[in-house]
Amino acid sequence: MGLIVGNYYDKIKCESFLDSKTNRIRIRPLADQGFPTNLVVESLKKIREAHPVGTKFTTDNILVSKKPNGRIHLRAKDQMIYKL
Repeated sequence: MGLIVGNYYDKIKCESFLDSKTNRIRIRPLADQGFPTNLVVESLKKIREAHPVGTKFTTDNILVSKKPNGRIHLRAKDQMIYKL
């Protein structure tokens, strides 16, 4: 899937993982949804840290965004993710 900055996608399933580079709990899309699993989903820290690593979540919709340094990431609507 060619991701286009500014596009929205609905109902994406994702999971938390421990990012070894930053030692933070992050969220990434689950495989087989058309998204690279190395993308980070921007979401609220308090939700990420309230659940153990490996917890599955869903989102209402996700925006494809680009950081100033050029890195593509996904941003959950209102940074909200919901435990499955």
